[in-house]
Amino acid sequence: MAVRVAIMVLLGLAAGCQQPLTVCPVSGWTPEAEALAGARAASSLEVRYGGVQDCPQTEERLLRIGRRLAAATPGLSGEYRYAVLDSPELNAFSLPVGRIYVTRGLHDLLTTDATVAAVLAHEMAHLAARDSFKPRCRDAREALERELSADWQGQRYLQAAGFSAEAMKDVIELTREVQPTGWSEIRLHALASVANAGDRRESR
Repeated sequence: MAVRVAIMVLLGLAAGCQQPLTVCPVSGWTPEAEALAGARAASSLEVRYGGVQDCPQTEERLLRIGRRLAAATPGLSGEYRYAVLDSPELNAFSLPVGRIYVTRGLHDLLTTDATVAAVLAHEMAHLAARDSFKPRCRDAREALERELSADWQGQRYLQAAGFSAEAMKDVIELTREVQPTGWSEIRLHALASVANAGDRRESR
């Protein structure tokens, strides 16, 4: 999953710390202000990425998988909204409050429910961490750290909902070519390290 500025944060799964929209400061936001910020950001994002596709079947799929993830994880409270942006790019975005977008280009590559779940879980992790309300990533290292955290937390959501944890790795592989150089290898290695550490704990 380049840094751009506008109402903060569109952290894309494929391209790292994307920020066409900026929401600052971190504290002092009322629920109403957060909802307004999310709505304004959503409007700008939809225009930029070709609008929202009108496909009830796809929307139902995203909603079904998203509800399964949220129901399995107590920390994922609130309602989520899902939509596919009519863009050939490979990306996904999360916005306040609970808005998750997947581009057509990425969605077309997600041939299984598990890979769809991995994308949604990654974005849910960004929302849970309130990355939308943090200052811009200062550099590529910080952007990568946010992606690694969302990968790890998203993988936990996958497992809790009964999806294969390997799906997160599958999505990272699918988006390898649009990630900054070396990111996919680092992300895959980090997930493997977490899995190996878990295996060692269970074997004791």
